[in-house]
Amino acid sequence: MLRNILSVIAGLIVAMVTFVIAETINAMLHPAAKTVDFNDKAAVKSFYENQPISLWLMVLVGWFLGALLCGFLIKYLTKSNSKNLPIIAGSLLTLSAVANFFSIPHPTWFIVVGLIIFIPATLLGHNLYKIK
Repeated sequence: MLRNILSVIAGLIVAMVTFVIAETINAMLHPAAKTVDFNDKAAVKSFYENQPISLWLMVLVGWFLGALLCGFLIKYLTKSNSKNLPIIAGSLLTLSAVANFFSIPHPTWFIVVGLIIFIPATLLGHNLYKIK
C-alpha cells in the first residue's frame, strides 16, 4: 500500500516538474510584454486572449508528456498492471488543471482538451512500461 501511494506521489512530482520545464520553455518562446501588469485582471485576460495557438499547444504537449511520464513511473515503481493508480493520478492532474482554469483565462477548446488529456495520457504511459 505504501509503495502504491509513494509511486503516485513520485509520478505526480515528475509530472509537475515536466509541466514547469514546458512552461519555462513556453515563456522563452512567448515572452510577456514588460508592460503587462499581472495584478490587473483585465490586462491578464487581454494578454492571454491575444496569445498564438502555439502557446496553448506547448502547454498541452507539456501536460501530455508529464502525464505520460507519471503513468510510466507508477508502473515502473509498483510493477503492477492495475489501472487504478494511473487513473487516480490522472484524476488528480485533471483537478489541478481545473484549478488552473479558474486562475487564468483559457480558450474554451483548451479547457475541453485539458479536461480529457490526463487520464488517457497516464494510462498510455502506464501501458508503455512492460513488466518482465
